[in-house]
Amino acid sequence: MQYKVVKEYTDTPKHPIVVVQGEQLTVMEESDAQGDWPNWVLCRGEDKKGWVPKQILTIDAEIAIVKSDYRAVEHRLAVGERLTAEFELNGWIWCEKTGDKGVMGWSPLNHLARV
Repeated sequence: MQYKVVKEYTDTPKHPIVVVQGEQLTVMEESDAQGDWPNWVLCRGEDKKGWVPKQILTIDAEIAIVKSDYRAVEHRLAVGERLTAEFELNGWIWCEKTGDKGVMGWSPLNHLARV
């Protein structure tokens, strides 16, 4: 699936959270189920904090166990850039920028238009 950037995005995390299967995290908050990006959980682990997709977590009260590896690496986007999506999750796509072969990252769908 191809996308074109229609709105600049530069709010990428300085230290994106990286979690691995079996890791235990503390749940801090959940995103608004009716908002732009439902099903994200703000988690804290040892020396890390960030938003993780709810689908890869088993949550029991304030404890979450990671079911599969995840990296919150995001692309900085400039209007007019083109992206090729591998898959979509919770209002974001995991994608590669045209001209940036092999560099994968997340991009927010509300900054993109399908081509």
